[in-house]
Amino acid sequence: MKLVLLSFLAASVQVASGFSAVSVPKATETIKRVPIPKNLDVVKAGGYNNVEKLASDPKSELVSLIVNNLRQTDGNGDYTEEGKIDAIIALLQDQGKGFASVTVDGEWSAVLSRQGSKSTRSQKFVGKKQKSASSLSNFKVKAMEFENIVTTPRGNGCLKAVVKYNPIAKGFDKKDGKIVLRRISCDIESATFKYWKFPTLSLPFLKKKGGYLDFLYLDDDIRITKGNRGGLFVHFRPEFLEQSLAKTKWVNPKQG
Repeated sequence: MKLVLLSFLAASVQVASGFSAVSVPKATETIKRVPIPKNLDVVKAGGYNNVEKLASDPKSELVSLIVNNLRQTDGNGDYTEEGKIDAIIALLQDQGKGFASVTVDGEWSAVLSRQGSKSTRSQKFVGKKQKSASSLSNFKVKAMEFENIVTTPRGNGCLKAVVKYNPIAKGFDKKDGKIVLRRISCDIESATFKYWKFPTLSLPFLKKKGGYLDFLYLDDDIRITKGNRGGLFVHFRPEFLEQSLAKTKWVNPKQG
């Protein structure tokens, strides 16, 4: 009887102490994590959960952000914030869609610009004055050039710069074993200003050589580039911009 009692007490102590003679394996969970691009700052993006949300459809997130920004800035597309926009662009850049002559050919509307710390005064001035509806950057692939065109707010003046470009190997990436061409060299061949009925004014001081553009992302609708002075530029196809403005509901941050 004593032996049985002692055995019972010993078993009770084991249970009370959290020990068991039979070990039960714990269930394990497999958590899938979104790959983080090397140039994405998770902290500035608002944390991993926010990055995971953006990664589900970064293109749609970018369109929504840009449409809201255009409406808040009365269409000039000027943008100074970091974090979310940089995270979205890093996710898009990681898709490996760089420069492609067939895709880039034609008209593009400027929808967002963030001047770099090394941008010239003229670039910063024009960047704040331009409107998405009157600011174009049109590629003419056959001529190996593109035109930057900015119309004055009233539409009676036009600043035009003709830029010769050439794709170069420097700055390329690799994605899934394939080379992604990113960089084009850029030389501003001419710059002019035409106001109303007055003669066209040549602006030789704006002519520059030795610049470049890096194509961070390019598809049939969106073009994202970064200049050699650090400026960030986003362009939409004019028809895509019109569709996006019509479809996307504006979220006013002041109203939550």
